[in-house]
Amino acid sequence: MIVFERFSFTYPDATAPALREVSLTLPAGSFTLVAGPSGGGKSTLLRALNGLVPHFSGGHASGRVRVDGLDPVSVGPVGMAARVGFVFQDPEAQFVTGQVEDEIAFALENAGLPRPEMAARIEAVLSALGLTALRGREIATLSGGQMQRVAIASALVLRPGILVLDEPTSQLDPAAAEETLEAVLALRERFALTVVLAEHRLERVLPFATHLLLVEGGRARLGAPAAIRGDAPDIAPPLARLARGLGW
Repeated sequence: MIVFERFSFTYPDATAPALREVSLTLPAGSFTLVAGPSGGGKSTLLRALNGLVPHFSGGHASGRVRVDGLDPVSVGPVGMAARVGFVFQDPEAQFVTGQVEDEIAFALENAGLPRPEMAARIEAVLSALGLTALRGREIATLSGGQMQRVAIASALVLRPGILVLDEPTSQLDPAAAEETLEAVLALRERFALTVVLAEHRLERVLPFATHLLLVEGGRARLGAPAAIRGDAPDIAPPLARLARGLGW
């Protein structure tokens, strides 16, 4: 379960908070679609889930965040890694090795797992993400969609119960974006994950979301997909309909 209680956060030297008095609860097993304008606070909220905010960003936090009973602000990203897998917009920005299998193994080596356990976990995520044939490839030779799947595999190899993705398709072409979203949906079902996904392709994800979270101006409002899902084939402008459905 994810719980925010009047959580606010201000970046160093900022004149206004990036998040303001956020209070919400996301149950275990939920699939939350996070939407909102650029600069509205989406990434800050997501990064509070594993302690990237404030541990890597600096800044001041107030209120409380609890993720499976842990406080990410106190525990930090390393301590949260086994609970929260995090995937960024740009997969290359989070890679620390040059080869697919080495990248997936990196977190396991840091955790000191026995070799047989490491091998079993690597095989499991390679298979789940359709990467088995690419295990020996150099990451630089992969397509954007393949890189994003490697990033997801690396996030899941520690077997966290929560997968957080910050606009994972924003730098992908339509085919690769569809491939990535399909992988996330399949992984949620296979591993009973709680998924928190910031995504601009709202119409693609809405049918699968259990919760909708609009983040704008540092404020967050949680609602149900049915609140904005209409009969019309389009949801344009998506954010306007989302805001209306959540009573903004």
